[in-house]
Amino acid sequence: MCGIAGVVGPDGQVAEQQVRAMLGQLQHRGPDDEGLRSGSGAVLGARRLAIIDLVHGNQPMANEDGTIFAVQNGEIYNFQDVRRDLEQRGHVFKTQNDSEVLPHAYEEYGDEFVSRLRGMFALALWDERRGKLLLARDRLGKKPLVYAQTPTGIAFASEIQALLAVGVDRTVDETALAQYLSLGYVPPPRTGFAAIRSLRPATFLTFSGGGIREDRSYWRLSFEPKAEIGEPEALDRLRSVLDEAVRIRLMSDVPLGAFLSGGLDSSTVVAFMAANSQTVRTFAIGFPESDFSELKYAKLVAERFSTQHQEFIVEPSALDVLPMLVRHLGNPFADSSIVPTYYVAKVAREHVTVALNGDGGDELFAGYDRYRLARMGSMLDRIPKPALMTIAKLTNRLPRASWTPRVIRRARRAGAVLGSPPDARYLALVGYFTARDGPYGESVESRARPLDLFDEAIREGMPANDLDRVLAIDYRTYLPGDLLVKMDIATMAASLEGRSPLLDHELIEFVGHLPANQKFRSGQSKYLLRKLMKGILPDEILARSKMGFGIPVGRWMRGPLRPLVQDALLDMPERPVVDRAVVRGLVGDHLSGRADHTPRLWALLMLELWFRYVVEGVSTSNERQASHVNSAGASPTGLR
Repeated sequence: MCGIAGVVGPDGQVAEQQVRAMLGQLQHRGPDDEGLRSGSGAVLGARRLAIIDLVHGNQPMANEDGTIFAVQNGEIYNFQDVRRDLEQRGHVFKTQNDSEVLPHAYEEYGDEFVSRLRGMFALALWDERRGKLLLARDRLGKKPLVYAQTPTGIAFASEIQALLAVGVDRTVDETALAQYLSLGYVPPPRTGFAAIRSLRPATFLTFSGGGIREDRSYWRLSFEPKAEIGEPEALDRLRSVLDEAVRIRLMSDVPLGAFLSGGLDSSTVVAFMAANSQTVRTFAIGFPESDFSELKYAKLVAERFSTQHQEFIVEPSALDVLPMLVRHLGNPFADSSIVPTYYVAKVAREHVTVALNGDGGDELFAGYDRYRLARMGSMLDRIPKPALMTIAKLTNRLPRASWTPRVIRRARRAGAVLGSPPDARYLALVGYFTARDGPYGESVESRARPLDLFDEAIREGMPANDLDRVLAIDYRTYLPGDLLVKMDIATMAASLEGRSPLLDHELIEFVGHLPANQKFRSGQSKYLLRKLMKGILPDEILARSKMGFGIPVGRWMRGPLRPLVQDALLDMPERPVVDRAVVRGLVGDHLSGRADHTPRLWALLMLELWFRYVVEGVSTSNERQASHVNSAGASPTGLR
């Protein structure tokens, strides 16, 4: 696991200085070592978090004559199989590290070598003979890679802040900001900066002779044709593929554990870990507010499998880490669960270097409420439009105040989308500012054009039913734009490697081709997974409904975080895309308790913090103090 960076084009000495500056911004991703290699026309570098072959695994890695060298952020779980094939073809290896297969595999198979890799990766490779840079990203987008064309070539890095450190233009991309206000994240290939692009998942990019070419042909997630498979065989296959997905992710030369929320997905991962390990360490996060805390469920699972279990309570002061997280994110990002994810990673890092998680289970087995509505879509479409509009009007009269129970808020949200086309229903459920929110939402949506992104996902996945349609959209937009960004940034900020067995591409291909009624049946989500885990997990876990991994930020904004909200939003300067009058109205309604605008206000707050700490580069008082101490010869004590 590493942070990687590189440049192609400038003079060698200038290029080395630029790469070292970028690596300095990525030290949290790889605190164990730094490596750099120069070739004719390119410099590649890496910060290393040592996981495999602790002594000899420093990057960059090269082929036998040094004409091809590579760096990667991630893990190649099948590297031993790839290596054996390459050794049979005459290649000679010097280490036992997974990254060393990259230059040899490229030399043997060409650009398409990435299709032979099973794992999570963002990689860069320099072919000196051809004067060619190759960048590639894994199938789902678990590891990030951003790049910018420069006057003399191209620069790339694991995080946006590294590119900004070498003078990449900070002009914001207003379309990206509109997409953010619509979806809560900036979907690839855009970033918050016009000059910086994010390499899309399942893509490799080549830069040669001053030109860029992108290729997205090495993997596609398809939901058709459906497998003709009965439930008993499906259960056997699922058990086998799940076991393998977890088992190969136990590959490590350092201690590893798991995040355990007490939900079905993370509990399933822990169960399969326990079947393949003598000892399992688990880590859980909770809150003083009982309706947000899942600690009691995590403890049930920990006791079932006799794990070594640690818990941590998150208080409002936890948001002191926001400036640091905002810088690492590089983009505006509205998913507040990045805060508890960072803290569980921080706690885990005190004991382990690698942690498995349950990410992807909801997208794999249809666990969100939006999948429930999608499954009902065809039935809703048969109801006469006037009847649907009547129901929508009735639900719109439900209370909006902060005290409103969650079930009523969900009913109001679902009722508002009745009668809408399938993709518009999805957007209304997941969006922040949408056309139904009035003039401001209409302006944001017209600039963001999120339905165009959904159309692209549908053309790629070719879903034949409403459930698979929503799954296809999530795999193409929400996963790489939100969920995987959150896990990568939160874990890497704590110098911890996160692994996601439920996002194994072979597992996804198998489940994707299963009939819809094996994922969602009789109103029950994750049908096949629940059946598989019956008798293995506690019944309380199997019977639970989806809770989510949020924080009580809405309450905190009315209490201890009120000064932050007032400072950042009521006094917000003129910003692109943002209507300050609308912002002030939302703040007033929320702080008074007349309405609960938590998601929108959090999105606006994170946008303003992004402008301050990333676009404008403002330092916090702690950081300024740390910089002063460090300049006097002491070690820095502030945020990195």
